[in-house]
Amino acid sequence: MARAAINVLGATGATYDFVTNGSGAVASSREATGVYRITGCLGMVPFPPADEGWGYTVNQVDARADVETDFADGLLTVTVTKDGKPYDLKHMITLHILVPDALTVEMPESLAAEVEPVTEQ
Repeated sequence: MARAAINVLGATGATYDFVTNGSGAVASSREATGVYRITGCLGMVPFPPADEGWGYTVNQVDARADVETDFADGLLTVTVTKDGKPYDLKHMITLHILVPDALTVEMPESLAAEVEPVTEQ
């Protein structure tokens, strides 16, 4: 598994930015007030001591919001509340997620023989 960071916009649930060395199509959406769904991931990066994950971060404007994540049946659900009520983030949430590893691409031997090794000078 590879790690990725995805930014999800609070108003629409749209994926704002996605950074990874892994593969797969990750998408996000807003399902209802304060409910965001992420597909194509393998869940959240585990917190220490199991791993060095950091979970999620929200913008300072949303700092008083409570965030819960649940990963089941290939679907990551992020639920946001404020003062006990569903709450749409004013800015966005950054999620540290797991994604499938990128596929290894083997170079054909005939092509590899034509490529000269790079040497430092």
